[in-house]
Amino acid sequence: MRYVLNEGRRVLASQPVEVVDAEVTVTAPAEITTGAKFDFSWTGTINGSDFLTIVPMGSEDRQIDNHIRAKDDSEGRLTAPGTPGLYEMRYVLNEGRRVLASQPVEVVGAEVGISGPGTVRAGEAVEVVWSSSINGRDFVTIVPAGADEGTIDTHIRAKDNTEGRLTAPEGTGLYEIRYVLEEGRTTLASAPLEVVAADAPLDDGAGLSVPASAAPGATITVSWADSAVDPETDQRITVAGRDQTDFSWITARKIGAEPQMELTMPDEAGLYEVRFLDLSNQSVMGRSVVEVK
Repeated sequence: MRYVLNEGRRVLASQPVEVVDAEVTVTAPAEITTGAKFDFSWTGTINGSDFLTIVPMGSEDRQIDNHIRAKDDSEGRLTAPGTPGLYEMRYVLNEGRRVLASQPVEVVGAEVGISGPGTVRAGEAVEVVWSSSINGRDFVTIVPAGADEGTIDTHIRAKDNTEGRLTAPEGTGLYEIRYVLEEGRTTLASAPLEVVAADAPLDDGAGLSVPASAAPGATITVSWADSAVDPETDQRITVAGRDQTDFSWITARKIGAEPQMELTMPDEAGLYEVRFLDLSNQSVMGRSVVEVK
């Protein structure tokens, strides 16, 4: 330790000082899930500007990836990388970027399942269910089939939920519903989705046949497949407003032995749906749009 004159830079006094390695420890989980938040702790903070970071195993000392500053703390939280593999949780000096302590961490792939309706009309609501949320900032999104990894279009954040609602694209075609990690924008799960025209019939085994249009107050003939009928359940043919919820209606008639019936359409012009409902199992087996004009 020296006292040095500014004028001439001459040493006037000195004393030997031994610099020893600081005793710092880092503790983190041995295994964490891709994209998930994880807690860790450390002892022996040297400088509040030092780094706590997670980096790939064997990275150079100077590498800083996801990190926090030590400050006056002794514990913290980070987000795991989006790619599985071996990593290190490190305490790195801000001065000189030297690693003082580290612990190996294995990042393992997350397992998430996701499902949707399979087919939906353009612009309609899409009900989506996923098995678990890895990180509340993750995305549930609808993208064109085969879109590049990391693509985010119409979306919601996962938060702490396992279900949510999206809006189908206006363009018809094949799409995917994806669960995408915020960290690294990696797709963990996907389900196919076909978007059909806004007035297209949708069928889930009913084989429903309905005319595309009718006059106000007209009687139409509706038919369905024999195989769709289950005499043990409460099945009905309903007429509903285009935007009415699935299990509400304007008129409803129970399905009988014959695979067809006549229905009277509303007097007011507009778009309506004829639906084949299984009330016992709360399912919509078929639906078709009818324009009253």
